[in-house]
Amino acid sequence: MLNLPPDGDVASVPVAGSAPATLAGASPAPGAPSVFTFPNRIVFGAGAAATLPAELARLGVQRPLFVTDAGLIAAGLVDPLVGPFDSRASVFSDVHANPTEDDVLSGLAVYREAGCDGIVGLGGGSPIDCAKAIRLLVTHPGRLVDYDFTRVGIEPIRPDMPPMVAIPTTAGTGSEAGRGTLIQLPQTGRKTIALSPHLLPSAAICDPELTLGLSPALSAATGMDALTHCVESFLSTTFNPICDGIAVEGLRHLFKGLETVVHDGSSLEARTSMMMGALLGGISFHKGLGVVHSLSHALGSEGRVHHGTLNAILLPHALRFNRATASPRVAELARRLGLGRSGDAEGHLVTLMELVLIRLPLPRRLGDLEGLSRDRIPHYAALAMQDHCHRTNPRPCTQADMEGLLERAW
Repeated sequence: MLNLPPDGDVASVPVAGSAPATLAGASPAPGAPSVFTFPNRIVFGAGAAATLPAELARLGVQRPLFVTDAGLIAAGLVDPLVGPFDSRASVFSDVHANPTEDDVLSGLAVYREAGCDGIVGLGGGSPIDCAKAIRLLVTHPGRLVDYDFTRVGIEPIRPDMPPMVAIPTTAGTGSEAGRGTLIQLPQTGRKTIALSPHLLPSAAICDPELTLGLSPALSAATGMDALTHCVESFLSTTFNPICDGIAVEGLRHLFKGLETVVHDGSSLEARTSMMMGALLGGISFHKGLGVVHSLSHALGSEGRVHHGTLNAILLPHALRFNRATASPRVAELARRLGLGRSGDAEGHLVTLMELVLIRLPLPRRLGDLEGLSRDRIPHYAALAMQDHCHRTNPRPCTQADMEGLLERAW
């Protein structure tokens, strides 16, 4: 596990299999799943997936549409959840890794043709975001671009949408507790977000047993997505001390489980820690994110690179960038993580994130990724400037800043 050093010496971060994490706090208890509400209804724990029929019945859903992807069907995760509904359920699985408007419209057509009355988003962030967008268009007119948060804000989205249950099968995006849906749109040429509290799933079922089959690389990439959510949300300029505390607690769970799930994917304890960390990351980013996500959204708009891998590569560079003008806030996060007791808390935080990346089976430079071109850095930077996340970055960003960050990460 990636334990935080008690003495502020980042170089002394121990390797896997060492003593328990130094940040205090309880881990999710074994036994029956727990139910709590914040910000939406959450059923959490091993075996929680078995509660889906009861959750849908509670919501009055009799004919659910399952939105998932072909990989999860092949992995055998979909049939056991669909089975109890017999012919009353429909399945839409044509969701790309970075969902497109065509994915959403195709799913919407299945929903309407089958006479569905609710939605289950099953998978990583892509199926869950696609499910949210389908849910939106069931009752809202026009195209998704009409709800682009960067142009129209949250006001056009009303609460009158069908019930939705989100069931994550990765521990990364936090979409099960997020207010947004991020879809690649032809009208904008970028990943575009529709954002509203009304887009929160009616309920989230978080069962770490569903993540036991994740590969080491995908476990690492999704884990770094969750970790970046916690770091960027803590540093964001929005005032929300509740989310600050949630972000730090999320990091505690993630540091406890991240390296273990990469090296021992069968550890249910570590998988539980990662799922809790991802959930808390999804709650904390209600406060806003930062430049890492704007750049990742831009680079991922071509649909070839995993979002969490991009976050992992960019995070140390963004921390250095933010340190120049937001040193007190960066130092505060470092201190809350037990870093910097011998000085240079901000530097230790940057070094910690670099060490995390080194010890994971992920690329370390953007140039190591297929599908990206260094010649297109100005294009990526321009797309990043159109993204909403950098608006709450602790240091204001220009396009030149974005280009510089990409060059340093290349």
